[in-house]
Amino acid sequence: FATDFFSLSDSDDWNTTGTSTFAVTDGLGGISVLTPSSTVAATAALPSAGFALSATGTTGPGPQMWYQTRVAVSTVASATQVLSFGLTKVASGSAATTDSLLFVKAAGSTSLNLVSTVGSTATTLVTGVTTPVSATYVDLGLYYNGTDLEVFVNDALVARVTAPTIGASGTTLTNAVMVPTISLTPVTTETINVDYLLAAQEIAR
Repeated sequence: FATDFFSLSDSDDWNTTGTSTFAVTDGLGGISVLTPSSTVAATAALPSAGFALSATGTTGPGPQMWYQTRVAVSTVASATQVLSFGLTKVASGSAATTDSLLFVKAAGSTSLNLVSTVGSTATTLVTGVTTPVSATYVDLGLYYNGTDLEVFVNDALVARVTAPTIGASGTTLTNAVMVPTISLTPVTTETINVDYLLAAQEIAR
């Protein structure tokens, strides 16, 4: 799945929480904007999941997976603001926090961490991946090469999670089928611009 956000063909392209909106706007190369309706969490997620990590392939390492997005938050605030970008399980038609792999800026923090949640148990895999700046784009990327998970910021390798275990519980990474997700809990009226988003994986059929 890849989009440069020149258009959203219909409302079913992305599911949003509450009365928040996720819509294209004018901008070089195509841009979408996630706008919360209040200070309640706003999430935009594709309606059906299609990406899962696997530790084993048919002959050796597991299937590769890629995730990358370019985002800018109108104002980066600590206090109660929460940001997340990445992949989450889908339950009952919406993004679920029980299983995910996300770049997360927690409330009270100014930096993004890489957080893995497996069966509702969250683990910070990489602390201080980057410190986002208000109204400034940053590229965030993940690459699972079948053995290790590599983390990228602005196309530079910043961290490596070596040989993570993958499964439904008690592991480093979830094996749940997931969907690209963008989320913002604003302090006041912040928004997120998304320039592009890509998620891909090898599939053996």
